[in-house]
Amino acid sequence: MLLSDAFTSSARRYDLLTRLNPGYQRELRRAARQLAAMLDATSRPVIWDLGCGTGLSTKALLKTMPHAKVIGVDASAGMLAAARAKDWPAGTEFVLDRVENLVTNPAPELTQTPDGVFAAYLLRNLPAEDRTEVLAKIREFMGPDSPLVLHDYSVADSNVARAKWTLVCFLIVIPLAALTGAKTSLFTYLWRSVMDNDSTANVLKRLTQAGFRDAAVTTAKGWHRKVLYTYTARNQGARE
Repeated sequence: MLLSDAFTSSARRYDLLTRLNPGYQRELRRAARQLAAMLDATSRPVIWDLGCGTGLSTKALLKTMPHAKVIGVDASAGMLAAARAKDWPAGTEFVLDRVENLVTNPAPELTQTPDGVFAAYLLRNLPAEDRTEVLAKIREFMGPDSPLVLHDYSVADSNVARAKWTLVCFLIVIPLAALTGAKTSLFTYLWRSVMDNDSTANVLKRLTQAGFRDAAVTTAKGWHRKVLYTYTARNQGARE
């Protein structure tokens, strides 16, 4: 089964499980505020929300920037259907595709250069050998100096963080997934993918290699401290 199909099979229960994760939405909003602070003054910024899933990150962006035009992109048809079923302000759009395929996607929603790009829990779900190239492809859509915010788990820097993440997954997340009828294999994958994910230093290196400047990282609060990170960077070149 493709990863996008696995997400589709658990889409109906995904929002419930994230609500049971203390601080999940608070940290999404914190990351969204970091993107908002990096934007140039504009009445209605266009924001790409890559890997938007069921729209939780889209909601966080719109809560922070209520006048923004947000374009959500995700490879899972089920997750995107759950997102589209929610109420959104006019102009909010969703596109079904893999991020690495956007360069050939003719969707009219993607023709306008984004003022900023947000990607939560995206990079980890790409093959490690493709991540820098995908970042470079994202940069090709962006205007000069426009901001990028990545938001994702990483425990490679700390054995304490690895132990904390493992305890949370096997004592809370995976049992709750089973209780709600979700496929536990997806959440076992999520545990493993975080354990194997890049270190924060490696993500910063990838951003630089992909053509971004001023790459920086901050960690979350609460139990997510040293487990969940937000990366900020700016496109250093002109749109190609």
